[in-house]
Amino acid sequence: MNPALYILSEGERDEVFYERLCARLSGLAFQPSAEYRYVPGANWKTVFRLARLALGKFSHYTAPQEIALLIAMDNDRAPGHPGGLNYPRPLPVMDQKKEARYPALQEMVVKELGADPAQRPVQAVIALPVEMIESWLLLLLDPNRDEADLPPFSDADSKSARDYYGGNPPPQLKDESEALCIAAKKMPFDHFYDAADSGDLERLTAASPSFALFRKDVEVLRDLWSPPAKA
Repeated sequence: MNPALYILSEGERDEVFYERLCARLSGLAFQPSAEYRYVPGANWKTVFRLARLALGKFSHYTAPQEIALLIAMDNDRAPGHPGGLNYPRPLPVMDQKKEARYPALQEMVVKELGADPAQRPVQAVIALPVEMIESWLLLLLDPNRDEADLPPFSDADSKSARDYYGGNPPPQLKDESEALCIAAKKMPFDHFYDAADSGDLERLTAASPSFALFRKDVEVLRDLWSPPAKA
C-alpha cells in the first residue's frame, strides 16, 4: 500500500524532513503528491490558509481514502501548545499577543474530518515543533539536550532575542543548528535529512512533548494502513 501524502509546510527542507520522519515512524512508503505542497515564500499563515482549503475539500469525501494531509509549521513561541515551554523571562509583547496555533489546527481538523481518526475520510497529521523545526533537529543530533533547555528564538541577531536577553543573547536555535552542521561538515539540507533518517526517534519522543504529539498522529497512519502480519 502506498497512501498519498500531501504536505503543507514553510519550506522545501521542512517538507522533506517531515516526509522522511513520517516514513520512518509509520513504516509506510508514501506516494507524494504535487498538490497541496510547499509554496515558495510560504510562512505559517500560508500553511494555515492552505490547510483550511484542503481540509474543506477533503471533508466532502463520503468514503475513507488512503490519503494523509501533513500540516507543518513552526510554533514561534505562540501560546497554547500542549508541549509549550516555560521560559525564565517574560517573552516580548509581540509574542505574548500571538494566537495559539496548535489548538486552532486541532479544532480545524476535528471540524472538517471528525473527532475519531478511524472514522475520518482523510487522515491528518500536525507537525508543530516548539519552537521551530531546528528544535527537533538539535535534539536528534545532540543526545545531551532536552527540549526545556533549548533557546526560544531563531537567531541571536534578532531584535526579539536582544530585547529578551538585554542586548547580549547566547546562540539561538538556528545558530546552534548551523554550528552543529559546520562541525559535522555537512550541507544544511543533508544535515536535516540525515537527522530524519538516522536520528534516535525514541529519545526524541521522550525529550520532546511536541514531537510525541506528532508521532501519535503518524502512528494512526501505521495502525490504519500497515498490511497485517503474516501468520
